[in-house]
Amino acid sequence: MNVVISDTAEYGNYLFSYAAVPLLADFMTKVDTDIIGKGLSLKDLGVDNKELVDVNDEIRNHPVEYIGEELRSYMTAMKAIK
Repeated sequence: MNVVISDTAEYGNYLFSYAAVPLLADFMTKVDTDIIGKGLSLKDLGVDNKELVDVNDEIRNHPVEYIGEELRSYMTAMKAIK
């Protein structure tokens, strides 16, 4: 999902995950698959490399990415996640 949203939103997602995943780890071990699902049973996980390059190029050059880049430049107090 992160590849279809802006880098700024992706960074926010990482920050949230950094805090939320440890808090939810114990709880999620008690949740049955009838609640959260079982995932996909795909046999072929292959992706055409040319198509992947094209899609990534479109994402990187989307106008929202340019806006996000400018917004991130104002976030001078951001610290690295450890």
